[in-house]
Amino acid sequence: MRKEKTFTVETGRDAGKTFLIREMPVIQADRWAQRALFAMAKSGIDAQNLDLTSGMLGMAKFAFQAIGGIDPDVGGELLDELLTCAQIIPGGGIARPIVLDSDIEDVKTLYILRKEALMIHIDFLAQGSPSDSSN
Repeated sequence: MRKEKTFTVETGRDAGKTFLIREMPVIQADRWAQRALFAMAKSGIDAQNLDLTSGMLGMAKFAFQAIGGIDPDVGGELLDELLTCAQIIPGGGIARPIVLDSDIEDVKTLYILRKEALMIHIDFLAQGSPSDSSN
């Protein structure tokens, strides 16, 4: 069973809206990760700058440097694909696909949805443990 997370936006124009984030199927997630890694590799970032002793903060700094060099078209496609993991849960309580032009009114919500979709796929890295498909 794929991991899921439900959250409610607390601030901004989308405050009170509830969303469901569902993990991509394994092959889609693997292909997404490969494209992201290849894009970062092509960005020209020097992996020798990665300080493994600086923990998650160092990893985040390295990732932001790498992301900054990604071709915007490739990066945009990767970000858009993360949004496919999200659904809105309207008042009736049944999740449905998001209609971007009408369901989301605040650009901050797009960033939150993308972040949550990414985190549901890489949370095992932050925990320092292997991925567990039973979650």
